[in-house]
Amino acid sequence: MRESAGGVAGRAGRAGLGAVLAGLLLCMAPVRPSAGEAQSGPGPGPVPAPYTGLDLVTGNDYAPYTGEDLPGGGLVTELVRQSFAVGGRRFDVRFLPWKRGYDGVVLGRFLATFPYVRTPEREREVLFSDPVVEVRQYVYLSKRSAMEFHGGGTGGDSGGEADFRGRTVCQPAGYALPAELEEMVQLGRLTRHTPSDLGACVRMVAAGRADALVIDEYSGAASIARAGLAEEIRVSEQPFAVVTLHLVVGRATPGADAMVAAFNDGLKMLKQQGIYDRLLAAHTVQPAP
Repeated sequence: MRESAGGVAGRAGRAGLGAVLAGLLLCMAPVRPSAGEAQSGPGPGPVPAPYTGLDLVTGNDYAPYTGEDLPGGGLVTELVRQSFAVGGRRFDVRFLPWKRGYDGVVLGRFLATFPYVRTPEREREVLFSDPVVEVRQYVYLSKRSAMEFHGGGTGGDSGGEADFRGRTVCQPAGYALPAELEEMVQLGRLTRHTPSDLGACVRMVAAGRADALVIDEYSGAASIARAGLAEEIRVSEQPFAVVTLHLVVGRATPGADAMVAAFNDGLKMLKQQGIYDRLLAAHTVQPAP
């Protein structure tokens, strides 16, 4: 699902043949809308921002947050579009493989991507917006596995590490494992499978090919419901951690700080107007109790 950033700029409002011909030429040209199209409505609007030539990019298979097959492209896609639109900024949104999109943002090929968890490695490459969504991560366990999770993940004691030691965890390509589990993988204390998408991880856990998947509550609930595998997967009683999801802009992108600030201002406005809460309720599948 791609969204055009606006309409053809300019109208035949000037007298004279030159203005008419200019309007005809614009109508014949391929539509590449301006990112700075002002919002319609009464009263003076925000000063439009010039189009940068860069698109926003995100990925698929991350319901309810992003996906071409989701209404509005998903919860975070809608929040990002509307947050920028508050300040008169409208951008195309492209759906690409996660790694390709993120690497493109770091290299300046795309303006920004979303939603991403903050990690030390990413901090060196991108600027993070204010939290777009705050969620709890849970451990989704195979009913074919004897593994249990007793808590003690991020910020906790060593219980979390003891529960995962010698087990197999599934982490989709482009997703980040919690730092504690990443360290265990590097030390050879935890085995990791990395399929291409989240749905594959859900199926692997359900089939017992992986002991666990650590993912946030909303995408976990949505992915399991979509796969129809709720009877095959257990959910830990205790959350592993509370994390935040962000929009990120490459540190080397010109005007990166200003772009993040503009997004943050728009996000605050959506919350003040009640739009944020309405979108959250409309897009999320509430996890099972």
